[in-house]
Amino acid sequence: MEIQSMTGYGEAEGGGFKVELKSINHRYLDIHFKMPRFLLPYEMEIRGMLKEHFQRGRIDVSIALTEGAEIKVAINERVAEEILVSLSNVSRRLGLESSPSIDYLFWFRDAVFFQEPEINKDELMNAVRMAIESLREMRVREGEVLVADIRKIIGEIERHFRGLEASSEGLLEQKYEQLKERLKVFFADTEIDETRIIQEAALLAEKADIREELTRFRSHLEQLKNILHKGGIIGRRIDFLLQELLREVNTMGSKCADYEITDRVVKIKTEIEKVREQIQNIQ
Repeated sequence: MEIQSMTGYGEAEGGGFKVELKSINHRYLDIHFKMPRFLLPYEMEIRGMLKEHFQRGRIDVSIALTEGAEIKVAINERVAEEILVSLSNVSRRLGLESSPSIDYLFWFRDAVFFQEPEINKDELMNAVRMAIESLREMRVREGEVLVADIRKIIGEIERHFRGLEASSEGLLEQKYEQLKERLKVFFADTEIDETRIIQEAALLAEKADIREELTRFRSHLEQLKNILHKGGIIGRRIDFLLQELLREVNTMGSKCADYEITDRVVKIKTEIEKVREQIQNIQ
């Protein structure tokens, strides 16, 4: 399945109308219209067409008349008459010498003059469909670029993770021996059973064990790669997995004071943040 970015642009013309669609990031699908009032009856149908192709992103829909549109201008004579009469009454009360002329109606052109184009619904909707397809194609192209970049970053995460696994091999035994020797030195002047020292060293070393975190991190990373491979609507699922990856790597960092492991943890966290930045723009 295709993976879409939430950023894109599409346009098309038909039936005397120009349709423009602009898309940017948003948590949900948020559609806004800018078009003449006489097109309001078609808003719900156009909104439904957009929902069929997009699930996330703010989409601004702009529909305007083209130069080739056939327009009839109608005058609301009742409103025009009321405006002129009201202006004449005000003029008399104020003792003005001049009376309002018909030119004054242009100040109220939105209320008096109506544009009534000849609307061919089939041509209008065809233009909307072409604009939607243009937007979809751009979002897919942008999505392909983002996914390629994310795969490169995942490759870096895997490289650092392999180094982390290598650094952690034998770490538990090493910590145990270090702690046992330190405890022996600390209690050198105290009569204490060596078995107790061994037990305490084992408990302290166990707290630095990161094998479970390594296993969960590897599992989350495989899930992330599978989601990217399957495609579709993946933004929120990947965002959740990235939070889990950060949780595991933070735990590993807090458990181990080893320099090599800390260095790998910092590098992995940096790469995960790069993925989080990119995933914010994926549907």
